This record gives sequence, C-alpha cells and structure tokens, in this order.
Amino acid sequence: MAGEKRPATAEAPPDRLVIKDLTSEKYWDRPPTGEEQRWLASIAELSPEPYVLNAQLEADHEPTIEPILTRDIDGWRASRYIGEIRHQGRTLVIQPRLGVETIMSWISTILNVQVLPRTAAQSTGVTSVVTQLLAALWRASILTAGQHALPRTGMKISSHGLSVRGRLDVGATARRRAAGHRDLVSTRLERTSDNAPARAVVLADRYFDQHLAGARWRGPRLDEQLAVLRASTGSRPPKPSLHAIRNTRYSPITIKWRRAAELSWRILNEDPLGVTADDESTHGVLIDVAELWELFVLHCAGLATEQPVRHGTTTQTSGRLARSTVDPGRTMGRLYPDVLVGEDPITALLDAKYKRLVDMKGVNREDLYQLHAYSSTFAAPVAALAYPVITDEVPSYERYGPWQTSTGALSFLTLPTEKDACVAKLAIWFNQRDAPR
Repeated sequence: MAGEKRPATAEAPPDRLVIKDLTSEKYWDRPPTGEEQRWLASIAELSPEPYVLNAQLEADHEPTIEPILTRDIDGWRASRYIGEIRHQGRTLVIQPRLGVETIMSWISTILNVQVLPRTAAQSTGVTSVVTQLLAALWRASILTAGQHALPRTGMKISSHGLSVRGRLDVGATARRRAAGHRDLVSTRLERTSDNAPARAVVLADRYFDQHLAGARWRGPRLDEQLAVLRASTGSRPPKPSLHAIRNTRYSPITIKWRRAAELSWRILNEDPLGVTADDESTHGVLIDVAELWELFVLHCAGLATEQPVRHGTTTQTSGRLARSTVDPGRTMGRLYPDVLVGEDPITALLDAKYKRLVDMKGVNREDLYQLHAYSSTFAAPVAALAYPVITDEVPSYERYGPWQTSTGALSFLTLPTEKDACVAKLAIWFNQRDAPR
C-alpha cells in the first residue's frame, strides 16, 4: 500500500469517524485528532463479544474474539470486524474494504439464499452500509429457517357444548356436571403461528422497516412469509422474552426458527441501529468478516471437489500437536484447521486468512508455523493458507508454490472473492496438488 492516496469521500460529521477494516490509520480519510486518539484507545479496550452478531450463521462454529482496534507502527488499525460502535457520544463506523456487495454475496453463498446485494447500491450515507449488512444477516437467517416450514406450535383450546370437538375432557366435564351444567368439555390442539418466535420475527421486521424506509429489501419470498406471520400475531405483537423463545417446543423441521428468533430478540433488545445512546453508554453492531471469509472458503471448497469436505473448527475434527509417550491418552496443543478435505486419509486442508498477502510483508511467521503444524498433525500431503484477492498481481509466495516440507507441501493461495471464480481456482488446486513438480 506504499504511496496509496486517500480516496476523496464525503466528509463525515465531527462526532463520526469512518474507516475501513484491516486498514491502518496511515491510510484513513483523515488523521484522528488528539481527542479521537484517546477515544480510540478506550474502544480498543472494549470486548467485541457483546456486539458481534454473525455467530448465528453456524451453530457449531466457535468464533474467535479479537480486539476491535489494534495499534502498530502505522497507528491504529481496524481488525476483522465491520459495523458501528457508538461510545462516549461518538460513533466509529468500520466499512468493508472489499465492498458491501462482496460481503453480501458471501452471506448468500454461505446460507444458499439470496440477500439482495442490489440494495446496497441504492443506499447512501455512512450508516446505510451497516444497516444493510445487518438486515442481510437477519434476512438470511429467516429465509434459512423458513425453507421447510413456518414457526407453528400447538395450542390447546377448550370448548363447551353438547357435542365433542376433539377429545372429551372427562375431568372437566365431571366438574361441570357436578355444578349443574349439562354440556360437555372437550379439548383440541390447533397449530398456530401466534407464538414467541413469530412475534420476535415480526417485531424485528418492523425494526428494519423503520431503518430502511422506502428500500425494497425483503424480496417476494420473505414478504410472503412475513404476511402469514403478521396475520397470526398482528402487526404489533407484544415483545416476547428470551425465556419464552427458548422454551417454545420446536420440531426437527422448525428448530432453525429458534436461532432466527434469538437473533431477532437480540436486535430488538440491544437496538444496535438506534440513535438514543447517551454519553455514558456503548451500543453498536459488529460483523466478523474473517468468520464470513472462512465460511465462504469452506462452501467454495465443498463445491470444488467431490471428496468429503468438513469444517475443521468444530470440536469433532480437532487434532493434537503432541501426545505423551508414557500415557498416550495425554495430549497437548489442540488444533482446528478451517477446512479438511477427505476422511481416511485426509488429502488436503485449508486455513482461511482474512488479511493481505503481499510481497512486501509476506506470510506472517505465526501463520506459517500454524500451517506447518496442521500439515504434520493431520498428515495432510498438501495444506494451504487461503487469502482474499486484493490486486491482480500474484504474490511470489503463491507463484513459486507449493513449498515442500519434511511432511508435505504448503501453498499460499489468493482466492477470488466471487463464488464461481473461487470454486474454479480451488478446483484447479485440488486437481493439480498431486501432480509432480
């Protein structure tokens, strides 16, 4: 990035600082003032965990928590998150350096649903990017949950009369007869969408409507689903508690609605897009782009090969760096590569790195040692670090690869950020990895 010029952009209000992820202070649109330097230092001390929302994408994935901001020789640098943090009366906006359309396309690939990336082009202003991305995450969770069924639950309804509707309630009928009544009491179970998950989803839809006024952000499928839910709950149902959402009885078909409803409840409860925060409060929403890149690479790998592809960061596929010779049951150094290809044996592994791979800085030493440890521990003949393409120039670390070690070959791949191109490049790598060099 040597010699890179600051782009000409509309000046943000004095209480807002707009930056891009993985971009150091040296290349921001403007240098922060002394007061903003102290403010950024206080943000760097915050834990991002309360504000990160996209752990909702994969239930089995254990997200990595890193600081919102770090400091190096070039000053402050945003890390792996994009979004907004309102803190001490000021707002930090972190925009995606690869563009909002790219991030939305990753979400579409990960969840196999369309999240309307065209809405980003319709938006203007620094807040709209965060709003659109959060809406895309929420929309994707609803469409994923509603692929097979709406969140219907059984409701027990009692009725009185001279005929039985459903099952006769013997005990209630006996009590009615003892009181001098001649009617029968019966019960029936009716399926309804007027329940806690549906109310949370309907209210979250209203929330986004208020922040995306005039935008056609839902799409016909989501419009249809929300119309059915609103018909059951009403347009302004009471807000359910998180306890009610978690204790709703879900079937195997409707279980994904629990996650969608919990995300809806969190959005409603924390109001990440609200503007009412006072000077003493901290509000906001962060999206972990490194996690999205990892899941995007995972899904592209699954499309690029016919071999089994597993998400290696689950506990079921961890490896051990060392094992005791005295007691083989004792191990140390648990390892979790992102993508494992093949089962017995493992034929390849990938670890996604949402960072730049350029000749000037090269491969991070810790990443290199990590990849070598993965390769030797899982006995993978080939292993690769997968970076997003930043420029058309192919780094020398990729051009002269793979790099042979005592246990296997290591590659450093820069992958296209568009799905079809990424799948095509991974397919070539999978097909050529066993070829002699």
